[in-house]
Amino acid sequence: MKDRIHSIKTNFELCLKTALKTLDNVPEPLIDAVLYALDGGKRLRPVLACLGAEFMQKESCDVYDIAMGLECIHNYSLCHDDLPCMDDDMLRHGKPSCHAVFGEGMAVLAGDGLLNLGFEIMLAKENSKECYYRAVSYISRMSGIRGMVGGQCIDMATESLRNKSLDEVVMLNLLKTSCLFKGALVGSVISLGANTDEISALELYSEKLGLIFQIIDDILDITSTSDIMGKTVNKDNASNKITYISIVGMDQSLQDIKRLESEAVQAIIGFGDRAKTLIEFVNYLSCRVY
Repeated sequence: MKDRIHSIKTNFELCLKTALKTLDNVPEPLIDAVLYALDGGKRLRPVLACLGAEFMQKESCDVYDIAMGLECIHNYSLCHDDLPCMDDDMLRHGKPSCHAVFGEGMAVLAGDGLLNLGFEIMLAKENSKECYYRAVSYISRMSGIRGMVGGQCIDMATESLRNKSLDEVVMLNLLKTSCLFKGALVGSVISLGANTDEISALELYSEKLGLIFQIIDDILDITSTSDIMGKTVNKDNASNKITYISIVGMDQSLQDIKRLESEAVQAIIGFGDRAKTLIEFVNYLSCRVY
């Protein structure tokens, strides 16, 4: 699976680089901040979009517009999340965060620009079918106030955050993390004409995948290093932040990762060979912590 992910990422990077070359009439240093923010990262959302195309037995290039749009939206959220008024982080993608280099105001504008650029890229696709515009609408919902932005709101509610229940933490993770995974994978298949059964199954898969990813991220915040993670570690403990692992502990968190992995597989196993790569992907992702 590692080689497959690497191949998808390599091809996506070439596509993104080509698309970014067409940006013009953007004043400096805004263009520099936008390009800086987009450089680096795991590219999991573009990978998921491309795996969605594979699930629909199409080519990755059929969803590159979706993949690029999602990556712009994701990195806009990181630009803003790192700001002192939010998560206050000075490290992202293994380098100083956008506001540390360009200042807070320019990081806000870079995030604003990336959000709009994401939709500009997706909506520039010519001769699109009706299902493609439904996909863009779905991505908008997943990244907005009923999705990722709603999750950010819960995460910022610092007074209540220290007393959050496990259910509230799960809801936070579903909104803040799973929703963009759904935007990438489900948005991809919607754009290619997926039916309601396929959409429902992949939504459930994406929800489990996002929960796995966030639990692992919480674990790695304790056990890993900034060099490996590319961002500041041990922040949750330092700020007494309530996370999944702080509520249930390490042993239960590891058990729950395996349970969620099994649930993700069960959501799509009925699709046979079409689901093979997505099953391999969730297995691969779950092993990040071991």
